[in-house]
Amino acid sequence: MNEQFSEEILEKIMLGVASAGNAKSLGKESIYLANKNKFEEARNLFKEAKKSLLEAHSFHFDFIQKEASGEKIELSLLLVHLEDHIMTTSSFLDSLEDQINLIERVSKLESLILNK
Repeated sequence: MNEQFSEEILEKIMLGVASAGNAKSLGKESIYLANKNKFEEARNLFKEAKKSLLEAHSFHFDFIQKEASGEKIELSLLLVHLEDHIMTTSSFLDSLEDQINLIERVSKLESLILNK
């Protein structure tokens, strides 16, 4: 066990990293489905991705609350790794819904053009 962290903190960091990683994977899968014209499935996976990211945020928010209440949270590479996963996944998901919508619009336009 990492001596710098309690078991509880280490577990929250790793669960947060896993949740953020899961959110990114679900997001990538949703884009894949959108490109296969499976838009309802893509949007459902996108919603799951957002939920998973929210879960990662909740682990991170626990650390913020602890520090705000006076408990010292040591900065470490693991905690930075968690924050990096949250921020990159958040940025990715922020544009993802628009991407799915654009792919659907292009698909509809292609269908109109091909059916003329």
